[in-house]
Amino acid sequence: MIVAIALPRFPLLVAMLANGIALDTPAALAPVSGAPQFVGMCTQAADAHGVRTGLRVGEALARCPSLVLVAPDPDAVAEAHERVLVRLEGLGAGVEPREPGHACFDDAGLTRLHGGRDNILRRVRAVLPVGANGRIGVAPTRFAALQAARQAHPRTPLVIEHQEICAFLAPLPAGRLPIGPSLVHTLWDVGIRTIGAVAALPRAAALERMGFDGIDAWRIARGESDGPICARQPPEPLEAHCRFDEPVGVLGTIEVAARLLLAELATTARLRGTSLRTLHLRARLADGGSWTHNIALREASTDPERLALAALASLGQIGAPVSELAIRTDASGGHTARQLTLERPEHTERQRRAREAISQIRSALGDDAIMHAIALESWSHLPERQWALVPYDISLSRAPHE
Repeated sequence: MIVAIALPRFPLLVAMLANGIALDTPAALAPVSGAPQFVGMCTQAADAHGVRTGLRVGEALARCPSLVLVAPDPDAVAEAHERVLVRLEGLGAGVEPREPGHACFDDAGLTRLHGGRDNILRRVRAVLPVGANGRIGVAPTRFAALQAARQAHPRTPLVIEHQEICAFLAPLPAGRLPIGPSLVHTLWDVGIRTIGAVAALPRAAALERMGFDGIDAWRIARGESDGPICARQPPEPLEAHCRFDEPVGVLGTIEVAARLLLAELATTARLRGTSLRTLHLRARLADGGSWTHNIALREASTDPERLALAALASLGQIGAPVSELAIRTDASGGHTARQLTLERPEHTERQRRAREAISQIRSALGDDAIMHAIALESWSHLPERQWALVPYDISLSRAPHE
């Protein structure tokens, strides 16, 4: 069985605590600097005044003049989420992180260790933050467990057995399935609004309505397995930070500070005999709140230039003067030396890098980011019939004589 935890409104809760705002205050997350002016998560007190996530700031203030706009603090949210994960891992669980305030793990192996499922759930509740209204769900699949956690009472875990999973998921909105907003609207247009309605579709109809990308969601709606838990490897944190005497808004100065921090982290990891696997950039903004950006490196490295190439491009997203810059990394990578092959370096190394570049672009922008034209009907007089654009096949990116 999969055990999931959910901390409702976790980013808002953390930001309110960081700013000393009482939890019963009508409050909502303010829009990020430079972003569209829509409010984020809202407290229950704000909900009572009709404030909803996604309202324009002006409309939200008109509905609730006493509404407090709280600056988002993703830095504090990431730290609080990491503390929750570490506490769960302290129970012996292999934890799969989800969105902030959510996580899940498989209880296999923990039942005998803790003397039964009830003891596991009791210990899980003990490690959740006090006052966060943490909720616990248990189900045979990851998706069902997370939905059970969202539906559970704060004081009572919700356990869904194998024979109950379909009945539990059926009334939930179809938008909770792992599908994109456009597909949700498509389903709504044909009257499919619940997970039960999705599960009732025959496979052929589901494939027609949802495409190949939606078949996995159709299986999840039917209560089928969504794969094993992908437990994270506990990180070996390493951090360097720089505090400015005066707030800095010049990008060049921030980049110089980032290069110095990256060089410090790379040197420390090299002395430990390890390498850096991830980069977590954090900037404390002078006008309150923070900015964060996570980078998963394609391969662990201690080369400051490679690290700078991966990190510096994101610093342009900072939309306000910075009072402090910090970089946290997972230094759990092995000490590996990269050596290029001596066989056909003019072809194989270039093509390997091209494949990596294509994979990275697709992971960020989707399959349609790189296309190529194929011939269809060369005899046709209509250009749109002669050629067609299709996603580029990585297998075509190979040396000419391979």
